[in-house]
Formats: sequence, structure tokens, C-alpha cells
Amino acid sequence: MVKLRKSALLEKKYIVHAIETMDSDKNLISTNSKNLNKVIGGGFRSGNAYVVFGANKTGKTQLCHQLSVQSFRKSQRLIYLDTENTFRPERIRELADFNNLDGEKALKNILVSKIMSNTAFLLKLNEVENIIENNKIKMLIVDSINNYYRFERGDKGVSFFKAKTTFLRILEKINDLTQKHNLITILTAQVAPNFDENAIIKEIPVGMQYLNHIFSEFLYLNFKEKDMSYIHLVNSHLLPEKKILYKIAKKGLEDYKI
Repeated sequence: MVKLRKSALLEKKYIVHAIETMDSDKNLISTNSKNLNKVIGGGFRSGNAYVVFGANKTGKTQLCHQLSVQSFRKSQRLIYLDTENTFRPERIRELADFNNLDGEKALKNILVSKIMSNTAFLLKLNEVENIIENNKIKMLIVDSINNYYRFERGDKGVSFFKAKTTFLRILEKINDLTQKHNLITILTAQVAPNFDENAIIKEIPVGMQYLNHIFSEFLYLNFKEKDMSYIHLVNSHLLPEKKILYKIAKKGLEDYKI
């Protein structure tokens, strides 16, 4: 009985400390959506890596562009690693204009690197640490984290062991960078069908078993109908599961008004 009581006290102490840490964290990036902010506890917080997954055209890259502009608004530089060739300077200019910001200055605030393979991805991450320290980087965006892992799984010329090992090293390096430099890290992820008939979430990130082992914050973007979609916090270290409507507009992800 004594052991159980001690365990309960330790658990309670840990939870209180975790909440205090979250509340005291001042480096927070908001979005243009009040509802989205509510789902994630007010905004995206430093020291956390968020896995944002969903099918094509659910707004994953739109969110990355939107957060890039929001980071510029706070005078915080960021690194944007593009594995899908989806970064669009014209979209940054457009979003900056909607927010009454200088689009060219917003672009200069983003250090963009196009990644052509997971081997190149890992090499780039080894360079990133010096870039973070020398440029006062506060945010890291990867769009998407599992693009080349998905490709390598179906490539007969790449062994499963090599694909898995490289992917895990990438994930571990990103987690280390996030924690060491107190970054806000956004990782979009491509999805595959969830074959569990009883599952509420019908799609899961490719490589979920590895992503779930290292990261704790998972946001699911799910298209519903027309311009209506759901953003669903399906897993979080501190926050409860929550789902809310949003729409993709010219200004980025916005609240859906019924």
C-alpha cells in the first residue's frame, strides 16, 4: 500500500510540473485559426515536435507555409526542409500580404533546403546544428518526414534494414535537435490505410511504429466534404484528444463557420 501511495504522489508531482512547464513556455507560434489554437493548447510550443498527418490536399503544406509567415511575424528565423518539392515562394508572399507583412523579407527569414533522398536528409541534419546556432533558429519544418522512407520501402534496390535504420537515425536526430535547441518542430507525414476495422482513425502515417516511438504529439487532418475538414489531436503528452472543423482558404487554415 505504501509503495502505491508513493507512486501516486510521484505521478501527481510529475503532472503538475508538466502543466507548469507548458504554461510558462513563452515561445509559442499561433495560427490564423482560433479553433486550431484551442486544439493544440494555444499554439505550437517550443521543445515539441508535432507530426501532422493526412491525405493529399488536407492542408499539411498550407499549414507549413502559414507557420513560416507566423514565425516571421515574431521575428523568429526557421529552417524548412522540403522533401516533396512543394515549397512555394509565391504562397509565402501571398500569405505575408494577407497579414500586412513584407513578402520578400518573409522569404529571407526562411532557410529552405530541398532534400533529394534520405541519405541526403541525414547529411543535411548533421549540418543543421551549426545553422541553428549561428542563425538563432526557433522553428524546424519538414515537409514531409516519411516521403523517402515510403519510396525506399518499395524499392527492391534498398534493403528494408537500411531503409529502417536511416529513417530511425533521421527521427532521432530531429528529436535531439528539437530538445537541445528548444525548437518548434513541424513534421508533415504521408499516410497509408489503417486496416484495423475498429479504428476511428482510418489513415496512419507511413512508418507509424517508428514515429510513435520517438514523438508524442500527433495531429490528423481529415477531409470531410467541400471545403470542410477536421483537425484531430489524436495523441498528446499533455493535452486531451480533441477534434474541430477548419477550412483551407486563401489566408491558410481558418475556422469553419457554420
